[in-house]
Amino acid sequence: MRELSVYYCPKCGYFAFYQLPQNAVCHQCSRDMTRLDISYQDFTALDYEERDRLISAKMVESAPSLVCRITAPEKLHCQRKLVGTLIQHILELEDEVNSLNKTIDWMHDTIWKQLKIRQALTAELQDLKAASQTEHLDS
Repeated sequence: MRELSVYYCPKCGYFAFYQLPQNAVCHQCSRDMTRLDISYQDFTALDYEERDRLISAKMVESAPSLVCRITAPEKLHCQRKLVGTLIQHILELEDEVNSLNKTIDWMHDTIWKQLKIRQALTAELQDLKAASQTEHLDS
């Protein structure tokens, strides 16, 4: 016969005893429960306060978002790595902006050159039409 194991829900802290891991589903959250690394006998020997402390510590360990929120004040004073990364990102973005601006300038120059050529060709075509009409009228 398999020995009972202690499982807890990392979301709500509910705990229960199961022989098979597939049966360890929280009755409150319907989530899979996590096995505690303490034997059933040792867990039952703990009083309620010690059980709460043990399960609370395990919940904090398994909740990185909670740990991040708790350590956030410390991280506010140690931002050198983040600042360095952001400065590098800003420099990369500035290089990209310069490259895009050069492309825009090139396109602008090319469009104006093509427009001037078109206007010159249009004027030449009008001159040729006018000259053709005057020759046609003269003959």
